[in-house]
Amino acid sequence: MNSLTAGSETRMNRRDFGRHALETLTAVSLLECVMGRRLFAQDVAPVVAAWVKQLDALGRDLKDQKLRDVAFQKSLEDLYRQVDLPTLLKALDFDRLARSVKFPEVGAESLAPGLTEIAGVPRDLIFGRQIFAMKKGRSVVPHGHDNMATGFLVLQGSFRGRHWDRVEDQDDHYLIRPTVDGTFKPGSVSTVSDHKDNVHWFTAETDTAFLFNIHVMGYNLESDRVPTRVYVDPLGEPVAGGLIRAPKINHDEANRRFG
Repeated sequence: MNSLTAGSETRMNRRDFGRHALETLTAVSLLECVMGRRLFAQDVAPVVAAWVKQLDALGRDLKDQKLRDVAFQKSLEDLYRQVDLPTLLKALDFDRLARSVKFPEVGAESLAPGLTEIAGVPRDLIFGRQIFAMKKGRSVVPHGHDNMATGFLVLQGSFRGRHWDRVEDQDDHYLIRPTVDGTFKPGSVSTVSDHKDNVHWFTAETDTAFLFNIHVMGYNLESDRVPTRVYVDPLGEPVAGGLIRAPKINHDEANRRFG
């Protein structure tokens, strides 16, 4: 072997060694990352699963008429405040979820939080669930509810949150009374039922913002209405007694005007 060939082989071997070393380090790093997530999931899953089971039991008590809706709201708010938010975010793999969002130009994107993928969480949860994602200035547009009890938990970002009590329901409008107007930050909570704070409107005040939501549908046996959202203009027309005449509008108009 001449000296030129030997030198070339030495350079090639060094390049090969460097490449293989980098590939090995990358593989080890990825494995450690995966294993770390698995170990973390094993640690947090029981905590989050126990919390979700409490949410489910609370929703079943409401649906089974063991609990009035206003009492459900109070218990849901208490339960929301008990959760360790960083632990919940990691259990939901929130960072990955947030990176995948395509924020709409109007309104909010609805994401599936994947609660039932967490070990120990029942598959037949009584409540529906969503994560709403929006960019600055965009909203979960103003609406009321028929035969639905819901609750928001701010996961990330900041919102202006407004609520109104539905005092009277007419064919083409609600009569509503303002109840809440404030800033909602991570960990802040908000609830809705047929009998308290029925109309709400949340607008993102940070570059991006995320709300966790659960909803129990068809709980009110006194109501013959199909569970649904009712979009309104809560700015409407002031009337006597500090009330507002809030016209009912459709989804498209609500997003065009308030989204």
